[in-house]
Amino acid sequence: MTSHTPAADNPEADPDPFTRRARPTFLYVMYVLLLAAIPVGLLAAVRPAAAQAIATGMRAYFGAIPEPLYALFGTGYLGYTVAREWGKAKGTR
Repeated sequence: MTSHTPAADNPEADPDPFTRRARPTFLYVMYVLLLAAIPVGLLAAVRPAAAQAIATGMRAYFGAIPEPLYALFGTGYLGYTVAREWGKAKGTR
């Protein structure tokens, strides 16, 4: 017996608006963090002290997040990814 959900094939078909926005929002946040490195790198060439202050602030921000929260996020994200791929491989989704 296989269960087929249209939302698994097409996330836009999911009736829950939170689910529809969750994946793209996470990716946008990651893109912003990665792309922010470009202007900070350019700033480091002009004003090294300002770039160092930004790096110190970001290090303090990410360092303030408790380690168990990182582990919880990583476990949930990787677990979801593995379960989804396994379901696709088995054809059950």
